Amino acid sequence: MQDHTDLAILGGGPAGAVSAWLAAQEGLRVALIDPCQTPARIEGLSPRLHHWLQTQGLLVGFDGLIGPLPRRSLWAGIDSSHNGEFLVCRAALDAHLRHMAVQAGARLIQGSGKPQPGGVVLADGTALGAGQVLDARGRRAQTRSAAQRGPATLAIGAWLSAPRSTPLSTVICPLPQGWLWLAVTYPGRTWVQLTVDAASPLSPRARLRAALRLAEGLPEGLHLTARPLLIREAAPVLSPPPGDLAVIPVGDASAAMDPLSGHGQFWAVSSALAVAAARRTGAARPGAQTDALILRFLHERSHDTYLRQARLGRDFLRLEPRFHDQPFWRARQSFPDDLPSHAPAHVAVMPRVVVRAGLLVEMEVLITPASPGGVGWMGQVPAAEAWRQLEAGAGAAQLIAQWGPSAAAFPGWLAAQMQVPGAATRP
Repeated sequence: MQDHTDLAILGGGPAGAVSAWLAAQEGLRVALIDPCQTPARIEGLSPRLHHWLQTQGLLVGFDGLIGPLPRRSLWAGIDSSHNGEFLVCRAALDAHLRHMAVQAGARLIQGSGKPQPGGVVLADGTALGAGQVLDARGRRAQTRSAAQRGPATLAIGAWLSAPRSTPLSTVICPLPQGWLWLAVTYPGRTWVQLTVDAASPLSPRARLRAALRLAEGLPEGLHLTARPLLIREAAPVLSPPPGDLAVIPVGDASAAMDPLSGHGQFWAVSSALAVAAARRTGAARPGAQTDALILRFLHERSHDTYLRQARLGRDFLRLEPRFHDQPFWRARQSFPDDLPSHAPAHVAVMPRVVVRAGLLVEMEVLITPASPGGVGWMGQVPAAEAWRQLEAGAGAAQLIAQWGPSAAAFPGWLAAQMQVPGAATRP
């Protein structure tokens, strides 16, 4: 008799593991399928994502975080330090998040698989029935033609040796052939990642050696080790929207972000949260109308986030004037388009699908320069309706009378929302 589960999740990186943790906490029977072979590499973790993981208890027992560390930028020939970030070994983080999913009740199947009607089939041929499948295999899941794809790009990662006295820090450095991110993680150990065009007559190791020779402002005494390089495809890719809800892509399987935007891990986790809301909504309100709402929500969210992050990466590239005529830079300065990455300074009301009390609902949201995706609520105050009342001449007292004392903060909140986010200055 075929084994069956409520939810099968292919891929145990942050998107898949957090999806499994969320579903298992809700009492679903969850199978998390992953080969548990994440290559050792260092990635940045934003303070915002660190805060969410910490407040959810997902970092309990995890000792693989470093930082926050100062991030040094050498962009456009200007040496500046800002945007502190945490560093994390992805292999350790992935393993820990899978462990937390198992602790919550998920079943971990070590291996790989692919979707099939009614569930998944594992690499050994074993069939696993599932009420629903989440595909969190990252770029490996993008087997169909992409809806949109950036210029072909590679990320070449490697471990370097360094003097033990080298201070822990990160640095980002533009080069004629691309850009380089370096993280000094432990005494004597440094991770480097070079982002370049996919096409080149040189070997990846030769390309990395050339980049390290050219890079200015790096710590002294760095040497490329003999350990194997980690070479990954790194172009921003938007997958076509799913045609139904039998298999839902999550994380990079839905949209792989521009690496220069620094949004990758946050997108993985926020995508898991969005898909969890979609899954709960389908269970609570089954029917064709709900399915259409879910598909619309998932498509709009991945499409809008992908374009916003791609435009942000494009704007960072345009800020570097020294290499505009070089092939890597020239190919990316007009991708994905020439539209601004930030919304103009006006307010509008539009219908959008949002998450409310853990479920999807369609409602009017307030579009502002600070929140171009729309805001449904300020606390318990419906943003669009409160804005309409202010426009009609209502004062704070009238807002308080309708929505309670917390509505007194709405005019100040709205003023802050009118501030257009600052243009990109440094990655």
